[in-house]
Amino acid sequence: MVPRFGVRAGIDYRTRKARPFESGFEHSDHEVFLVDTTLRDGEQNVGVVFAGQEKVRIARLLSEIGVHEIEAGTPALCVEEREAISDIAGLGLRSRILAMCRPMPVDIDLAADCGVNAVVVWVSTSGIGSPSGAKPLDENLARIEETAERAKDHGLPLIFAAEDASRTRMDHLLRYAVFAQEIGAERFRFCDTLSVLEPFTAFQRIQVVLEAIDLDVEINCHNDFGMATANCLAGIRAGARYVTVAVNGLGERTGNPALEEVVMALKYLDGIDLDVATSRFRELSEYVARACGGVLPIWKAIVGENVFAHESGIHADGVIKNPLTYEVFTPEEVGLTRQLVVGKHSGSRTIQYKYKEFGIDLSDKTATEVLNKARQMAVELKRALFDKELMYVYQDFMRDKSRQEASAEADGCTDEDV
Repeated sequence: MVPRFGVRAGIDYRTRKARPFESGFEHSDHEVFLVDTTLRDGEQNVGVVFAGQEKVRIARLLSEIGVHEIEAGTPALCVEEREAISDIAGLGLRSRILAMCRPMPVDIDLAADCGVNAVVVWVSTSGIGSPSGAKPLDENLARIEETAERAKDHGLPLIFAAEDASRTRMDHLLRYAVFAQEIGAERFRFCDTLSVLEPFTAFQRIQVVLEAIDLDVEINCHNDFGMATANCLAGIRAGARYVTVAVNGLGERTGNPALEEVVMALKYLDGIDLDVATSRFRELSEYVARACGGVLPIWKAIVGENVFAHESGIHADGVIKNPLTYEVFTPEEVGLTRQLVVGKHSGSRTIQYKYKEFGIDLSDKTATEVLNKARQMAVELKRALFDKELMYVYQDFMRDKSRQEASAEADGCTDEDV
């Protein structure tokens, strides 16, 4: 018999167990540090430009909530960028301030003039896109070494960023990683620049790098396939202690792992509490969204209004009885409030709950009748109803009921007279 759907014969998949990932660390001993790149890679999203005061405000918010490091920008970009970086570096924030540099001593000089705490020196390691089809590895190493020497002259710690690491031959990538350790780099940043990894491969690649060097590893992911957060969580589980994030997942092309998603996922899925002031997530996310010239989608994970908005009758009833039925964490924890909304999918329990908020107690019979009218209006409007509209529904219902009772009473009198 030919196996269906590629299932190999002779294997009982009902009893076969997947081999679990063997993590290279114990959760209790594994610190994780956030490196926020909203101000650097986030601003590289097409159409996004932060004013200097906006960059300063975002940096303050990031530091206040407990982000460990902030990539403030690229000094070589322009005068305005250097002014913003200098302003941020001069704030005396708790967060370390980083600057992105090319492997060129002049970039280090510019960063030092801005007063940053450390530099991130990047180099493309894959060779893809170069005229010859492969970057001259030895030439790159020489440029990096010269740049590292300049960083030492300025007393600046250096973070080596391997751009396009996920598409780099592993033997070449490990040579870069070992060289980063030899020149005294503080850590090695593994960049999935084109987002070609998935969580299983991300885990394996990070472990291979960690086995080759005695340096901290940072995982830097992008979201082209919608797996940025999942990939960085896999990298952390493999042993990476630093993770690049951005508010709302902002970043070049499809963005970076969202700061709020990574923090909450680590806390509730991996049991790693980063001691971040998550109650200010909504405030931070709204501010960054406005600074980008947009609005925060209501369906945005963690901080969108719909995360704690319940319409379905079964869901609303469950939340009324016990919020944990359909909520993993409380809305207050991320700066939101719970909303029970009335729409096409609502049930009578929701109707009774909502009207009780207005000081109106509905019997089960009345709730069913009002619900039918509310559902009809929601379908016509193609959305959930506002509180004022719910009052209109109730007033119309009571008016119709009064008319019916008056008509019935009049009809009863006429019959009696006859």
